[in-house]
Amino acid sequence: METEKINVLRGENKARRTGLRLAGCLFGVFAILSLFLPFSYFLFDNFSIRLSGFQLLTSNIRLSDSILVTIPLGMRICLVISFAALAAGVILILARKYIFACTAFLAAVLCTVAEITFIPTVTQFAAHAGISKVGGGMLDGWTGVFVLALCGAIVSLSVMGLEKAAEMIFKISACICIGAVITIIIYLFIYGSPAIFQIGLGKFLFGTQWAPTAADPQFGILYMILASLIGCVGAIVIGVPIGLLTAIFLAEIAPRWMRNIVRPSVELLAGIPSVIYGFWGMKVLVPQIRTTFTRLGYNTTGTGLMAVILILSIMILPTIISVAESSLKSVPASYTEASLALGNTKISTIFAVQVPAARSGILAAIILGVGRAIGETMAVIMVAGNIVQLPSLFSSVRPMTAGIAFEMGYAAAGLHREALFGIGLVLFVFIMLVNISFTFLSKRGVQMNAK
Repeated sequence: METEKINVLRGENKARRTGLRLAGCLFGVFAILSLFLPFSYFLFDNFSIRLSGFQLLTSNIRLSDSILVTIPLGMRICLVISFAALAAGVILILARKYIFACTAFLAAVLCTVAEITFIPTVTQFAAHAGISKVGGGMLDGWTGVFVLALCGAIVSLSVMGLEKAAEMIFKISACICIGAVITIIIYLFIYGSPAIFQIGLGKFLFGTQWAPTAADPQFGILYMILASLIGCVGAIVIGVPIGLLTAIFLAEIAPRWMRNIVRPSVELLAGIPSVIYGFWGMKVLVPQIRTTFTRLGYNTTGTGLMAVILILSIMILPTIISVAESSLKSVPASYTEASLALGNTKISTIFAVQVPAARSGILAAIILGVGRAIGETMAVIMVAGNIVQLPSLFSSVRPMTAGIAFEMGYAAAGLHREALFGIGLVLFVFIMLVNISFTFLSKRGVQMNAK
């Protein structure tokens, strides 16, 4: 009797898998056919043009004998990848390679989404050709490809079963994160490295003149690099001790009623937008710096490196406090009990046992704080003064992030804009070096503790 039930369940499961496999194939086939339906439309003055995916791939838009609007190469590449991915998805389902079939369908979905980004490029081509009223969008063919490819990916996951489908989703999520990082790296190197090599690596990194719009353009970013480094180091010097001591206080010393006051305050600091920090710094912090240090004999407007350091040291506190507190709470209670049993005081136990045991987590908190300090833009722009010169505590400066944001809006296409991407590349490499250094120190600390 039990054997018959098992055979019936196996038969039902096989029939279900066969039905899902057939549905996945049909979704893929219909998605391919959707490429031949009206895929997108373009408006030029008083008439419109509807094109299928096949037409977008094989032809351009001729408005007259003298006006030819070219379909962007990137859009055509996305269409080719979408078609190939859909066909591969159908073949892989038939071959019962469901994981790869799901990946192929998801690739088609991503390429279909990417095709939307090329519509403004087509309209810009038309506008440059003299067309006054331009526009565009996607039609039923695009919707069909997107929906059917997404359904094909879902069906491919369903065929694998719940456990394998969940495992596949986790893998895809991890691959998306890795892909995002790789994409950013490739993008920065493609758009940033040409300017660096054209200007010269030494002149770019160690040049002291930044005058991109002058008759003789200069692209030296040494003072920007120094402003970013000094501002970050200063924020860490001030913020890390305060954040670490606050985390220790919340994790080990504070009574419950005080924790219920301090912790929401810290969380509130984390939720304040950067522009609010910048506005507060501009209206409160900068005037206070100007008034206080002018009385002490310094000639300062208040904006400058000191304001940057103070505002960044406040902004990194929530990250350091939250991560360090969690790390301290994760230290086993047996460590604390053993130290107290040996006669150590509460304070000596915290600094001799608990803090070293939570070293990796505390270093992670510092890494996140460094990343926040280096990458902050809006608040820095509002209090830095934005003058490229040798940094000093009471002089206006322009860190790398402020330089990019300050000039990207008006930088003309060419070497100026490419140099801004080069600054972004330098900033990215600097952040990567900081992360690698702290990771190495963290692992070394763990190994020393193990010994």
